[in-house]
Amino acid sequence: MKHYRNILTCLLVTMSLSAQAQQEAIKALADGHYEAAKQQFAHFIDNARGEDTRLADAQGLLLVCDYVLDTPSTVDNMQVWVAENPVSPYSDAIRVLHRNLLIKTQRYDEAIDLFLSQEGDIISTPLPYPLTRISDEMSSYNEVMYRLVGEHLYDKGELKQALKYLEAGEKTRASLYKLGMCYYQQGAFEKAASSLAQSATDQRDAMAQNAWLHAGIAHLQLIRKAEAQDAFLKASQMDADKDLREMALYNYALTLHEKADSKTVAVMEQFLNEFPTSPYATPVSQCLTEAYMSKKDYSKALNAISKVQTPNADSQADKQKVLYNLAFEALNANKIDKALAYAGDAVALGNLNAESYAESYYIKGDCNYRLGNYAIAANDLSTAINLGTQTSLGHLKNNTYAVYSLGYALFKLQRYNAAISQFDKIVQADDASSAMKADALNRLGDSYLNMRDYDKANQAYSQAKATDHTLGDYSMLQQAYIEGLLGNYDRKIEIINSMKTEYANSSLSAKALFEQGRAHVLSGRTDEANALFQSIIIKHPGSEYAKKASEEIANMAANIAIQDSIAAAQDSIETEAAKAPVLAAQELYDGGQYQIAEQQILAAIDKGIARPYWLARAFILLSDIYKAEGRTIEAKQTLESLKANYKDEDDIQEMINQRLQ
Repeated sequence: MKHYRNILTCLLVTMSLSAQAQQEAIKALADGHYEAAKQQFAHFIDNARGEDTRLADAQGLLLVCDYVLDTPSTVDNMQVWVAENPVSPYSDAIRVLHRNLLIKTQRYDEAIDLFLSQEGDIISTPLPYPLTRISDEMSSYNEVMYRLVGEHLYDKGELKQALKYLEAGEKTRASLYKLGMCYYQQGAFEKAASSLAQSATDQRDAMAQNAWLHAGIAHLQLIRKAEAQDAFLKASQMDADKDLREMALYNYALTLHEKADSKTVAVMEQFLNEFPTSPYATPVSQCLTEAYMSKKDYSKALNAISKVQTPNADSQADKQKVLYNLAFEALNANKIDKALAYAGDAVALGNLNAESYAESYYIKGDCNYRLGNYAIAANDLSTAINLGTQTSLGHLKNNTYAVYSLGYALFKLQRYNAAISQFDKIVQADDASSAMKADALNRLGDSYLNMRDYDKANQAYSQAKATDHTLGDYSMLQQAYIEGLLGNYDRKIEIINSMKTEYANSSLSAKALFEQGRAHVLSGRTDEANALFQSIIIKHPGSEYAKKASEEIANMAANIAIQDSIAAAQDSIETEAAKAPVLAAQELYDGGQYQIAEQQILAAIDKGIARPYWLARAFILLSDIYKAEGRTIEAKQTLESLKANYKDEDDIQEMINQRLQ
């Protein structure tokens, strides 16, 4: 019995000593003597018996000491203890310290998972005794924890949830960037711009580049264009990420364009040079084209559009406008080939812009007319006029000129009825000048003249002179020409005399004198004709009519020689002698020996052919030789002279008429 009392006494003493050790350990912990506290807690734990509830608390407080003293394996021991003692008064504090240790040992994923599984609440109630002294240590990793959780949620795309943790968390460059992007997504652009700028300052990596890009967009939302422009510029000057640089340079160019900044053109050119395949290349090209078009610098505008490797329909329509303007510019400078090339390129794009398409066809037609390609010109001009009805104006800007040119092209093609239709439109046009109408009336007269409708031709010429007196000299000369065709030579001479009086300084004076001379020739008044031809040579030397006048004088001399030969031949009774050289020359002609035949027949004429009939046959043969040699004018003149001078009634006149026809 005494033995059991001794054992109980020892047990009570031991328990008393253990309790004392625990109390001393708790006090040491409260006073910040962590090493001493650790020893006392260890002693208590070693001597504790049974299911003493204080044992778990002591183990937990020992772990607090290990935490402060950086004892290895503390983090794992804490994890076990927290799991086994969830209701301990020290459980919350040790849970937080455990989380801190996970962060401290860079076991971030575990810390984050633990935080999220425990709803991440930071202990805000007063710490239980003896832990009050470690309150700062408890909260030392709070901001880091919030940052880690915020970044974790951001990376998962849960930006709304991430925002509250990033706002409360530690501010690092990366967290500021992610915080700024969260603000940006939530539409808090003021805060976004500030956070993103802080994350990007003095940095040149992809994060900084993207931060400046989005900061710029945020500033735009706040209508702070100067700040936006500065942010875009900074992002565009970094090479970390080509795609980000592309977007930044594009936005920088747009902000410059909106302000009509002098640097706009250079920056847009830079963008197209660096990013010709960009989806933003087309809008940049359109802005640049607009800038160049406003300056009428069409060559640079075309160059800007051509840099876009995948142009859309709008870009192609802009290109068509530019090509049309280049064509118009070249046409005004009389650079016909260049104008035709530009207009052809514009037309080849198809009907992208109704006005440019139609007007380009007009320029193409005008160029082809000037180059003498009348059939192509007529087709182009007709197409242009039809396309003009599909434009916003309902007609070409130069519709009257297009109709006018079409009339001329058709006239050149000898399609006189079609030409008359177009010239009639000019006469009726409200916007045609009196000079244009008068010229159109003269062309109407020419068309009717070529169709041998002399009455309508005369009417048109009279109306032309009445419409614009300055063009009346041509009208009167054409009317005189008609009288000559009708054999009214005196009337022809009379009209030309009136023209010379009314238009003393006419540019058609030489032609008028020549036509008057021809009327005298055909009337048999050779002296008057000779005087007029001589005056042409004196007054208009070097002109085509001076040359024609000389030929007429020579022809009249030849006619006189013919008359003299015929007169001499009439006196000859040697018919066979007259006949022989003509037949011999005829035989040479029939054999194709034209030169020898000409020599012999001229020799026979010069020698004299006794009979008028055979002399006439000689000249007829001579005209045949001229014709065979391609000397049609001489052939005709020979026949006309013979017809005018041969009076006998035989088959000579029939031969002459057949050849003249």
